[in-house]
Amino acid sequence: MRRWLPLAAWLAAVALAAAFWSTDRLSYDGNRAENELVQNGISSFVRAALTSEIDYGSNYESRDRRENLALVADALARGGGEFTRLPEGRLDRAFPARAGGLGRLNVVLVSSESFGAEFSRLYGSERDLTPNFDAFAREGLWFPNAYASGTRTVRGLEAFATSIPPIPTVSILRRPGFEHVATWGAVMRSLGYETSFQYGGYGYFDNMNAFFGDNGFDVVDRRSIDRVRFANIWGVSDEDLFDHALGYLDRVHAGGKPFFTIIMTTSNHKPFTFRDGLEAYGIPPEGGGRAAGVRYADFALGKFLRDARGHAWFDDTIFVVAADHGARVYGAAQIPLRTYEIPLMMYAPRHLAPRRVDGLVTQIDIAPTVLGLLGLPYEAPFFGQDALRTPEAGRVALFNHNHDVAIYRDGRLVVFGLNKSVETFRYDASTDRYSPAPRDPELERLGVAYFQTAYDLFEEKRYLPSAPRGRVAELRRP
Repeated sequence: MRRWLPLAAWLAAVALAAAFWSTDRLSYDGNRAENELVQNGISSFVRAALTSEIDYGSNYESRDRRENLALVADALARGGGEFTRLPEGRLDRAFPARAGGLGRLNVVLVSSESFGAEFSRLYGSERDLTPNFDAFAREGLWFPNAYASGTRTVRGLEAFATSIPPIPTVSILRRPGFEHVATWGAVMRSLGYETSFQYGGYGYFDNMNAFFGDNGFDVVDRRSIDRVRFANIWGVSDEDLFDHALGYLDRVHAGGKPFFTIIMTTSNHKPFTFRDGLEAYGIPPEGGGRAAGVRYADFALGKFLRDARGHAWFDDTIFVVAADHGARVYGAAQIPLRTYEIPLMMYAPRHLAPRRVDGLVTQIDIAPTVLGLLGLPYEAPFFGQDALRTPEAGRVALFNHNHDVAIYRDGRLVVFGLNKSVETFRYDASTDRYSPAPRDPELERLGVAYFQTAYDLFEEKRYLPSAPRGRVAELRRP
């Protein structure tokens, strides 16, 4: 027994050092990749485990809550709406019905796995990996300046569903208190829509089923899909998922209500295996790597949109297609913005004329933008803005990567890290180059206001569905 005592003492010392000695002290320059390699090890592992739900105010730059709320409210006011609960410390805004809105159209959001902008010719790629997305985007609203909130699926779904900034370090889908938060689905249900989340894999992954189920969505996952051409470790093929979704939406439509659904694909993911018969499209059954994955995701998307034309609900549906995140994170920057660029389009040929929308837009802006297109009256505490009606000048994008969060505006990026660190960079998007910049107190204050307010509202269970005037938002099915 005694021979184990030295080992136990050594393990205890390592655990204490890992818990209380910051791995950030190993960061010796501004190169994110080199710093992460240097920090890798037991200390980083234990620290990550201990800081998955850290206290924001103790670890990140923080300010007075009332000042934060005022700053965020002032920024959001540029997008319209009437604040209804500011005295309660909430950001709920009421939007009246808009003359000229499209009305109660169905909404289908396709969240395409790892479908980064780098693969699309529309976004500058030299390879023609996404001909279907590119063709449909030219026929609808195309957003060439769109960004993801983070680098994982759970961050994309968080942004789409809740329009909340990506607070460090864990998505709210996986945090205690995820039940009954404000969501796009809650808004749509208050407007009489049937809402659903459809996923080709098993939804216990990343707590998807629990989150969406407890926030007013019907949940469809791998267990519900019985007609399967091909499946791998991640789930059924995108074709199978889309075919099942078409049948599901037919049944909802037959019930007489409009629908809102989020469809999360899986196929563009290692091990990049696919059914036989697609070799002519550059998609071998295996061994094709990321290029085959992107080609298949695009092939299945195009087939889905063309097949949808034969369904009774197609003419009265807005299709939104966006990536959950880019394919990979690379580069030395702490927030490598080029890898956050995602494709985004909105397609409804009977209702939306082709148009290029050049302003900055992020995933948290998608819900307010679609709601603005519909023009229906609603109330919600969303942090995102209507990208078609908010002035382009001065827009911000909010990002997360590991334990860092950042705010970007007009070529300046402010990164907030553990130990209350704050760094400012100039970013040249044309060359993808960063350079250290003098501190920008105004942008720092705004960034702190966004992230700290989002954290406070969620942790204190005040990021809640608004109660529409005259009725209560329905969160659960009877």
